[in-house]
Amino acid sequence: DPYYNDSTFNVTYVDSHDYGPDCDVRYPGNASAWAENLSLMYTFRGIPCVYYGSETQFMGGQPIDVGPNAPLSTTGRAYYGDQLEGTVTATDFGKYTASGTVSSTLSAPLSAHLRQLNLIRQAVPALQKGQYTVNSNYVDGNMAYIRRYTNASEGIDSLALCTVSGGATFKNIPNGKYIDAVTGDQKIVTNGTLTTDSIGKGNARIYVACGTGFTGIDGQIGE
Repeated sequence: DPYYNDSTFNVTYVDSHDYGPDCDVRYPGNASAWAENLSLMYTFRGIPCVYYGSETQFMGGQPIDVGPNAPLSTTGRAYYGDQLEGTVTATDFGKYTASGTVSSTLSAPLSAHLRQLNLIRQAVPALQKGQYTVNSNYVDGNMAYIRRYTNASEGIDSLALCTVSGGATFKNIPNGKYIDAVTGDQKIVTNGTLTTDSIGKGNARIYVACGTGFTGIDGQIGE
């Protein structure tokens, strides 16, 4: 962040072609931990970047790159093309039909999770460009924050209440209708407070302000 004038343009990632959380191996964690990483990346500030194959935990735990000391096929830079064999016909953003091996790749649990996050991020401007707060005057939760993006010239005022891997209480927020982009659940806030249900690791709740003056959503985003 110190190197960026605006941290909303900071590229964020968990593993890459050079580094992972354990420095020299591709991400070795389980699926729920990976889902948590992705949920945070796609709802917090910054631009998420996903290394090829991470959506299927490809070569998890294997060394990323050992130069000439081992064949690429045994490292994190192994050939991924076999996972993409087949056909994909896209009809819209995040909507497609697929056949062959790529169909299984796209149907992997983390692939489906990533697709859902992309659809939600596209639908909620606050998740793309919004400033954030974790101030206790506004939010109580272990991994919870509020994001808001306004652009008067485009008529946008987007407010999202986000929590990952646990419940949260949001306080001193505008009254009105809020819709959870993940489940479609609707809450009417009358006292400036919204409390989410308790959720497991990797899951998220993203309540979008849909009252008068806000850029809202119609219901659950995706499936």
